[in-house]
Amino acid sequence: MRLTQYVHKCLEVILQPGDCVLDATAGNGFDSLKIAELIGQSGHLIAIDKQAIALNTTHKKLTEARLEADHEMILGDHAEILQKLSRPLGGALFNLGYLPGSDKSIISTPESTSAALNEIPRLLKEKGALFVTTYREHPGGAEESKCVQEWMMQQKAKGWYVQKLEPPCAPDRLSPILWIAAPLALDLPRINLP
Repeated sequence: MRLTQYVHKCLEVILQPGDCVLDATAGNGFDSLKIAELIGQSGHLIAIDKQAIALNTTHKKLTEARLEADHEMILGDHAEILQKLSRPLGGALFNLGYLPGSDKSIISTPESTSAALNEIPRLLKEKGALFVTTYREHPGGAEESKCVQEWMMQQKAKGWYVQKLEPPCAPDRLSPILWIAAPLALDLPRINLP
């Protein structure tokens, strides 16, 4: 099972109809689509991306699935936008790196990601969960992944539930890492990594 598939399985357990959920890196819209399915018409999706093409793709997926009722598509940097949010979140997703199939020089950065993550404890509901997937193979990815790890360890020291999933891969490659964090312990589905 891929990490992205596992995140979706976890969302099925955690999210409730009516939740407000953040997709901090909308990308190609697959996470936003899953979120919208789970939170239903009474929920609220906030999708952020620094590229208009990502938001357009996400909006198109939601429209085609007839799930476009209550969502915001926000163009910009996730750190700046999260500083302005005040609505409690049932969940938050960060799928870092670059937009697949797009300009690989447009990436999330350690500084922006760290600032965005610093807003999550203020916004996340007690029974909410944060999912952060880092990719270390592209330029800047290893630094961003290290930044996320440091942030997660700080949260763990504050009593948060923190889980790290790192699938094995070829010796000459760096696998992606999925971090899951929450104010309270989570009862998540089991995953079998290859």
